[in-house]
Amino acid sequence: MKKKILVDSSCCMMSIENLADGITFEKVPLKIMVGEKEFVDDENLDVAKFIDEMYAYAGKTSSACPSPEEYAAHFREADECYVVTIISTLSGSYNAAEVAKQMVLEESPEKKIYILDSWSAGTQLALMVQKLHELIASGLPFEEVCRQSDDYAKNHTKLAAVLYSIENLVKNGRVPKIVGMAANLLNLHLIVNVSEEGQIVPIAKSRNRKKGAGLVLAEMESQGYQGGKVIISHCQNPDGVELIKNTISAKYENVEFESMPTRGLCSYYAERGGLMIGYEIN
Repeated sequence: MKKKILVDSSCCMMSIENLADGITFEKVPLKIMVGEKEFVDDENLDVAKFIDEMYAYAGKTSSACPSPEEYAAHFREADECYVVTIISTLSGSYNAAEVAKQMVLEESPEKKIYILDSWSAGTQLALMVQKLHELIASGLPFEEVCRQSDDYAKNHTKLAAVLYSIENLVKNGRVPKIVGMAANLLNLHLIVNVSEEGQIVPIAKSRNRKKGAGLVLAEMESQGYQGGKVIISHCQNPDGVELIKNTISAKYENVEFESMPTRGLCSYYAERGGLMIGYEIN
């Protein structure tokens, strides 16, 4: 039986360590338009070059979700397919996957397709993917994998982000213009999370990076963090990763950390210097 874990490219992880036999891991790319030029957010994207071109271009930029047919092509290749998408309030990726699911089930009713709206992006998805792999590899039946994945995603994972620029979020209507103007005027970096309504919400601000790292940990603790796994992605900011890690490690021992660079879509929204911190809660 062929089993596949599928994510859209809002998830920055490129592979699953020690992938179990019979399971494949693949990504469906989103696209980013910079003027007339399209960047496909797949393994071939030169992220550094994309970022440079994005900042050099003064006009309109935008992102686009995968098509239903792109998802359907993957669904046809597996007996069981487990999908994690970016939050549905920010992208049509989840809806495209749902349309594809109906298309493929009409063709092949015996297939099993699970689609999880992550209600997030970036490294929170990476946590969900790792849990999915663990559950599938343990041999649990499809329905139980879905049930436990839902519970883990909704009740045991969170995301915080540190943003040094929110220009693209403002341009695309993800953050109010007045917030962006204030951040730029005062040279602030913002700590944000995703609200229960699916909106990106600034929850703290700072000019000092060390203080900002402390505010990130305070936000994590307010959401229930007590020392669980942490995955950090960064947009050209490895020093920021180390600062967050050191801040958490100073209080909590034996924390399991992972870090990875942001890919295209998360680089587009997090922008240069941005950090995305996915973490487990009890």
